Amino acid sequence: MKSNKTERIFRALIASACISLLLIVSLVSSENKQEKPVGMIVIKVEKAMAVLEGSMGKTQTMLNGEVVYKMIQTEKGLDIKLDSLGLTGTSVKARDDKTGTISIMLKPESAQTVFDPKRKSLENKFLVELHYPLIDRIKGYIVPKEKEVERDDHRSYTEIFAGKLTCQLYEEPRISKEEIKLKKGVDMDIQLTLKEKVIGEIYTIKATAKFPESIIIPYSYQKVIKIQPIFIRYTPDTGCFGGTTTATTGGSYWILRDRAIEMWDRCCIGLDFLPIVYIHNNDYRILSSDESFSLLSLYDDPDSIEVFFVEVSDPVGMWGGGGSFSSGTANAKVITFDTNLPINLYNLAHELGHSLGLSHPSSWGNSTPGSLMEPSGFCADNPVLMSSENCKNGSNPLLVFKTPLRFCKKNPNM
Repeated sequence: MKSNKTERIFRALIASACISLLLIVSLVSSENKQEKPVGMIVIKVEKAMAVLEGSMGKTQTMLNGEVVYKMIQTEKGLDIKLDSLGLTGTSVKARDDKTGTISIMLKPESAQTVFDPKRKSLENKFLVELHYPLIDRIKGYIVPKEKEVERDDHRSYTEIFAGKLTCQLYEEPRISKEEIKLKKGVDMDIQLTLKEKVIGEIYTIKATAKFPESIIIPYSYQKVIKIQPIFIRYTPDTGCFGGTTTATTGGSYWILRDRAIEMWDRCCIGLDFLPIVYIHNNDYRILSSDESFSLLSLYDDPDSIEVFFVEVSDPVGMWGGGGSFSSGTANAKVITFDTNLPINLYNLAHELGHSLGLSHPSSWGNSTPGSLMEPSGFCADNPVLMSSENCKNGSNPLLVFKTPLRFCKKNPNM
């Protein structure tokens, strides 16, 4: 009798465990079915006039960039979530100086979206990181951790703004294998309010704009960021033509450029290198740490990442093979050295990774150990490995979809 009772209890426990296991499998399966990204809504923000209120009162700035929504097929139908928001604003007056280009970047984990399919509206609340060069001039850069092997990543202090965004679509979004234009356009209303200040020159930014069209595209298409190479033109004081002719830095440019393009193409991130710009100044051919900040101020293109090619650093090996400044913002700039050759072939690819917001794996944890983003030091190359994590986390307000759209397939090897 006792044996039968024990057997019944044992069978009941087995049945209970099986039911629990089935429930877990069902929940996992249901969860996998519920979220299946099928496409993106890309809203191009071009020359949208915004009212900015700050320390000098109200003024206007012009916003450019992109707002991207992820379309998700669920069991209940189509859901839409804010995936990225990257905007730049033109410089405005501040108390002591002009702000410089305003860089606005979504903090993705903060985004909340309510999609009303009947009204075809998207209501969003989120946080953004806001940066402008005046912050760097007043506060300097964040001091890196003591354990950093290579202190090449000069990150800026950023201010946190709370954001509200309403996008009113005038056509029902539909999924297609081809590009679709919403012919009737999109009405957009955005408001950013200062939440955590650094120097607090900007209080609010508000804009209401109508855009003639947006596009709906499936996964995956290439995003593109413009890169502005800058060479130093100088007059040698020795040699057969010393003092009578000029030379330039940039002997490493073509090799470093091609390696960087190849590496970031694995992430469907295209590097659009612009025609070379020259700065004529003998002082910057050999660069010290103190001179680097004045060099960076000599050229500014609000639509691209500037890369300054210098012959050699003083002392040799400063920052390893180069440095990134204001990393992850629209104001990011890079200094790289011709002395990287013939060993540090992927230094520029690494520094542009910082410009795309990626840190060293030991720092913020948004890049993969053993990948390109490992610090190398001087006379040692960065790993020639790209990871899915690096691809996913690379972002910058200047990184946008470019027409004509180019389909691509991500091909990281980690």
